[in-house]
Amino acid sequence: MGVKDFLSSEQAISAAVSAVLLFGIVVSVITLVYVQYIPEWKTSAEQSHMDDVFYDMSGMKNELDILSGYARTDPYISLSVSVPIKMGGASLPIFSPEKSSGRLTVNEDNFGINIVGTTPGIDYNSDSLLLNLGTVSYKSDNNYFVNQKYAYEGGSLILAQNSYSLMRLGPQMDIRRTDNSTNITVEFNVIDLNGPRKAISSNSIEEVNFRTNGSDSLYWDGVMFTDMTMTIQTLYPSSWKSYFETLAADAGLGDTEYSVSSNDTAVVFFLAGSSGEDIKINVTKTFFDARLNLLS
Repeated sequence: MGVKDFLSSEQAISAAVSAVLLFGIVVSVITLVYVQYIPEWKTSAEQSHMDDVFYDMSGMKNELDILSGYARTDPYISLSVSVPIKMGGASLPIFSPEKSSGRLTVNEDNFGINIVGTTPGIDYNSDSLLLNLGTVSYKSDNNYFVNQKYAYEGGSLILAQNSYSLMRLGPQMDIRRTDNSTNITVEFNVIDLNGPRKAISSNSIEEVNFRTNGSDSLYWDGVMFTDMTMTIQTLYPSSWKSYFETLAADAGLGDTEYSVSSNDTAVVFFLAGSSGEDIKINVTKTFFDARLNLLS
């Protein structure tokens, strides 16, 4: 076939048109996947990764709760645990293999507690015993799903999202009526994390190591108080305020027996009880040495 015949051939035109149409279809499909489906898949994958982070952080809290029980039973025992945290995820093979990431910190946030118990003769103050208690936090760096922060402080696990916060797991604290409902007992085991301030950003797996280092208490056993004021210094006052309100309601306390107030940096829980009711305060503190990536 000559050049002139080839140029005028309908078969050549059909093949060229088919190739162009096929190329257009492929481009359209790829564009549709990347514009419509990839963002949805990545959003779902990053949300799933945040569930993994909650699982890791809640596992960390559970480990510390258990070890603190052993430490209070035998203050001279030394126990340790290493908790892995999955920092990043949400990769989609072939389509979008890049991972999201996160920032893990130890003792970066400020958290402390002050307790004042009032008796007719003298006021008892926790002073510096419960200040600078230490924290562990994880903050996500997502590309599609809303960023979240998990903060462990005083034995509680808090979820913060934008300007809102919610206590997902409460501390080792209890308020209940005792002595045939004639008194109110407040029990609180506070977790104190000691160690250097450190932070790391990563999309792999990082590790936080904890080692028990004894315990302490307020030594107020047997003292009967007319009222108690507990002040929590925290970055998440709304979560602690809701927690105290729930705790008081579960204890069957009426509106005249307690109050909860807050500002941007603190929550104040005041407990007085009804006429004739005294308050017992039993507060202990478990020490942990906390290290980020102990072996690196």
